[in-house]
Amino acid sequence: MSNVVSLHPHGPALPGPPDVVGIDPVWAGARLPVRRVRRKHMLYRAGQPATCVFVVRVGTFKTVLLSAQGEERVTGFQVKGDALGLEALDIRHHVCDAMALDVGEVIEIPKSALREHRGELVEVVADLMAQTFRREWEWKMALSLLDAEQRVVHFLLDFAHRQAALGLGGDRILLRMTRADLGSFLDLSLESVTRALSRLDSAGLIRVACRDVELLDEPALGRVLAVASRRH
Repeated sequence: MSNVVSLHPHGPALPGPPDVVGIDPVWAGARLPVRRVRRKHMLYRAGQPATCVFVVRVGTFKTVLLSAQGEERVTGFQVKGDALGLEALDIRHHVCDAMALDVGEVIEIPKSALREHRGELVEVVADLMAQTFRREWEWKMALSLLDAEQRVVHFLLDFAHRQAALGLGGDRILLRMTRADLGSFLDLSLESVTRALSRLDSAGLIRVACRDVELLDEPALGRVLAVASRRH
């Protein structure tokens, strides 16, 4: 059974994505296919042909890079409006895995459409690249400056703000990823992530119930990060 199920194999016009991505309604006339990916299944794997760029329409995905030593490293978590596959935009094969953490849907932008210089699509992909590279730069800075607890705080605030920007509640988030995956992304051990969440819970800044995290005092969480700013 295929991991990826095509909802609209013949490419109907898409009504939803303009609001998803926050870009001009290019999708409405682009007639791009939408694909559904089952929970815990792969959208693509490293080594597979990279023929498309994807934009998340529904759900949460994670990207994983396998090192030369065979170790897995989570490189990102993508939600509604985020891009997948940009790392292989100029090469023929994917270099990482992309997995759906819950039932997900993605919009598929064929590379062939970009090579045909379909101006609006090229502009959309350029915007997605800028957004992705900016986020990657911000996270590189965070990982170089913040301690374990601050990295967890930064992740929670960032995830909450991303939800709020999509019109969802910003004070409660559901962590679809495991603690181990979160630790891999933040370059922390599972134990460090668990301890940080427990300390923040005990301090009354958040409330943790399994994968559900409620932000109780966002200003105080911001002050945790401000300590790092004063140190550097």
